[in-house]
Amino acid sequence: MRQILSLVAASLISLIPATGHAMTILRLDTNLILYGPVVREDLAPFRQELSRAPVKHVVLAESRGGDLTAAYGIADLIRKNNINTSVKGYCVSSCAVMFMAGTERQIIEEKNYKKTILGFHAPHNKETKEISVNGVPKLRDYILKTSGGKFPPELMDKAMNIRDASDMLIFYYPEEGKQSVWFCPAGAKPRPKACEKLEGDALSAGVLTTLDRLNVATLDPKPSKTEEGKEPEDPVNSASEK
Repeated sequence: MRQILSLVAASLISLIPATGHAMTILRLDTNLILYGPVVREDLAPFRQELSRAPVKHVVLAESRGGDLTAAYGIADLIRKNNINTSVKGYCVSSCAVMFMAGTERQIIEEKNYKKTILGFHAPHNKETKEISVNGVPKLRDYILKTSGGKFPPELMDKAMNIRDASDMLIFYYPEEGKQSVWFCPAGAKPRPKACEKLEGDALSAGVLTTLDRLNVATLDPKPSKTEEGKEPEDPVNSASEK
């Protein structure tokens, strides 16, 4: 299906599961929406989109991560092109790596924005689930650099010193008086209530650069002229998928 994203009342992004295994990339004017798992082959089409036309913003949505090499490559392109990033729903593992590359980083404003999470953990082998000890220093340095040196050492240790590939350090949108940082070991249910509470929040840790939530109406390209009595074309229907 070509259309996996629709703007509902110009205020949120609603997604239908993708049928393929690669990350879905949609273009919406100068914005790219990245959805789904990350695979090694995703770097090339992302690079092609950047060469085809300017990109100012990348929205990451509903991704459990995937190939870390591709994520580093995409993240490098995001940083070099001074692109902003935002997140809708869950964005964990290599997805969070790409998110952290954004010049400005925020979450999408929507009805269920409180369920949006950003998750970090040590790299591991996709097949064996064995923790990649050799890959930890690079990921540590990357997170520290992209967070502007704000990512607390105690939270970094929690994320990197994991026993199971499914262990995860999770950030929710911070709100006054509410717990927003958790460490969830594999199998912890329900999340996050069964997880460990940790001090801090996504803003002070340099994960988010602002608490302002992004209204997706600002991503909607405005037509310069429409025929009288005719509705403007739905920008999503004209989005290109790679």
